[in-house]
Amino acid sequence: MVDEQPQRPTPPEGDQGPQGDAVNERLRRGWFWALEYWRELFNFRFDKYMIIQVIPGVYGVALTAMALGLLYLCVEAFMASTWRGLFFLFIGGPLLFLFFATLLRALLEFYMVVFKISAHVDQLAGLRDTVDRLSGIGDSVDEMVAVTRRIPFWRVLSSRRRNPPPPRDDDNETP
Repeated sequence: MVDEQPQRPTPPEGDQGPQGDAVNERLRRGWFWALEYWRELFNFRFDKYMIIQVIPGVYGVALTAMALGLLYLCVEAFMASTWRGLFFLFIGGPLLFLFFATLLRALLEFYMVVFKISAHVDQLAGLRDTVDRLSGIGDSVDEMVAVTRRIPFWRVLSSRRRNPPPPRDDDNETP
């Protein structure tokens, strides 16, 4: 008997389609992140803050460790007593996980803010050097003003611009 359902066309061998491209891009990014992580881990110059890039991974690993630890405690509670195990499974475990996850999240966010503040302070320190270099320009401008005041014709030209001549009486008369 012949199967009458239409078959989906298969993509050519070299083409993986849009989903394959997305997966390849994720794998490429993952490998790049791992390579950069190891490179920065053994960077002894400490010129970049690696912790900012690592915090999401630390958070995931810590949540997994907490879940596994609470699962172990739940098994231990069931071995001691069925009621204790049920209490820990439905009330104690979730509350402890919520408490520790919230505490961990707050701590990691605090670290993130501290490192971002540090990065901004480094940028401001760079601006401080620029401001210090530009502060000498004000002194040289004041010196230039003092020099131009000594030039006799400059005073005449600048006084005409500041004080326009008074109107003459013959300009206001009508014929």
